[in-house]
Amino acid sequence: MTDQESVSKKKMVQAVADAIALTRAENYEDAVVAFEAFLPKLSSGTDDDKRLAASAFSYYGLCFAATRKQYSDAIKYCELSLKVHPKEPDHYENLGKIHLLARSRRGAVDALFDGLELDPNHRGINEVLDLIGRRQDPVISFLPRDNVLNVYLGKRRHEKLEERRLRAIERRKRQLAAQRGKSNDDTQVSSTNGAKN
Repeated sequence: MTDQESVSKKKMVQAVADAIALTRAENYEDAVVAFEAFLPKLSSGTDDDKRLAASAFSYYGLCFAATRKQYSDAIKYCELSLKVHPKEPDHYENLGKIHLLARSRRGAVDALFDGLELDPNHRGINEVLDLIGRRQDPVISFLPRDNVLNVYLGKRRHEKLEERRLRAIERRKRQLAAQRGKSNDDTQVSSTNGAKN
């Protein structure tokens, strides 16, 4: 490899790393442009280049889904990364996000939990699951989740939990308002006492 080829390869590797960073920052528009400029060159290079490209395809797939809305192709890109790097939870996170963009909650949850099996403490996967909500066990455990009774009772349970959550938020707002009011009263009392002295 010549010095010029080495510099060119370093530039490509850095460009792909930068595109991955842009994807993580949800700057999909700029990331997809960078990926499309360098991934084809890496994909046709040496075996190391191809492995690097394969590790980046799930990020490209996420950008592709977010910008082009072609979800089935985006999923294929992710699956390519998973075929080469099946133990990398970041690829499952990306696949889960693509399924969410495609409005497939079930596909997203499946992908995210596959990633959690590899790394239960994966920050990105846990953040996405916290955002979309984790599934609880069926209300009647011996019946299938999609049984009409479990569906009905699950919806009622969710409604009650949501009501409790909203009441807790309102209670916290009232407590904060009362604390602010008390601190304003304390400030006024101390300024009044200072004026009397």
